[in-house]
Amino acid sequence: MKKYIKKFLVLATISIAATALFGCKKEIPTKKVGIILPIEHQALNEITQGFTATLTSLSKEKLDFKVMNAEGDINIQRAIIMQMRDAHYDLIVPLSTSASQMTASLVKEEPIVALAASIPESVRIPKETCNIAVVDDELDNNVILQLIHKTYPNITKVALIHSASDKILPEVDVVKADSPKYGISVRNFMVQNLADLYSVGSAIPDDTDAIFILKDNLVASGIATLIQIAHKKHILLITSDDATLKQGADLAIGVGEKEIGIEGAKLAAQILNGKSPCSLPIIKLTKPHIFKR
Repeated sequence: MKKYIKKFLVLATISIAATALFGCKKEIPTKKVGIILPIEHQALNEITQGFTATLTSLSKEKLDFKVMNAEGDINIQRAIIMQMRDAHYDLIVPLSTSASQMTASLVKEEPIVALAASIPESVRIPKETCNIAVVDDELDNNVILQLIHKTYPNITKVALIHSASDKILPEVDVVKADSPKYGISVRNFMVQNLADLYSVGSAIPDDTDAIFILKDNLVASGIATLIQIAHKKHILLITSDDATLKQGADLAIGVGEKEIGIEGAKLAAQILNGKSPCSLPIIKLTKPHIFKR
């Protein structure tokens, strides 16, 4: 018994000596990063993947990512934002203009990185109290129409399917006003929810040349239904993000979704290292690219 006690005391002495010599290993602090999806679909998932992978590679600290989906419900979205605010997340990352605007109105202290959002510089004034950095991917719809016409010059009749979002409705008006310049007639079809997509899509006239959707999160989340309808009617499906192209659309005009996440992560890394969000410029990814199968 004495033999084992002696051995234990020797090991304990060695352990204490090693601690005194080398010191305790300093624990790396964990930063809480909250990501808010207004609704889930592939384009937003790709932004999220680009953001989390890039920020993880850039950060010297441990990161705890919390991705929450509002499921297209603004009340759930508000609750998520308030939960992250009240839990004092180190960074709150809303995706889309509507989610970013709501976050900016509810969160006044925690830093925000708004992704795929159109947030004017005026929102970031005064700089002393500003807490939001922005990656803006808002495209000029007139340029999109030009590119559609250039790619498919024989298109004359387009069905524009859109949601009732406050952001989307003015864009629909712009598309309808500008389309005659390119010999295109646009008929718009509005959906209130995903359940409307099949019935509204089925009502598209058979002589339509193409279905077109904007950067519209509600409609993009139901892209599988639109692909089915386009195939059934033997017409083109044109979208505004490359993720829907991978799922089966014929043409997408927009920016790479992962690039939005990557640029946002670069801003986030600087903020987590102590930079003020408003000392960082608004990143504009507003040059459209044509993605074609």
